[in-house]
Amino acid sequence: MEAIVENWESIKERYPDSFVLIENPEFKEKYSPELVKGIFRYKNRYKKKVFEKMATLNIGNVTVQYTGGIREEKLKDNVFIL
Repeated sequence: MEAIVENWESIKERYPDSFVLIENPEFKEKYSPELVKGIFRYKNRYKKKVFEKMATLNIGNVTVQYTGGIREEKLKDNVFIL
């Protein structure tokens, strides 16, 4: 099966509110944190599970990214009273 390089925006749309494992990530610039595209390998709601899966795969150049969504919205809505 041939690996499919996907646009980061389409991965975010398909897997909202998830941590995703991306193989061969391509970033906007050399040291930029802005992901442009890569090969989707795995997703999970929990970052720890994604790292566990990554350890079982034999792939080298990877990144783990959060796709955005519900968690970010919940963080913005929190009110802290000290």
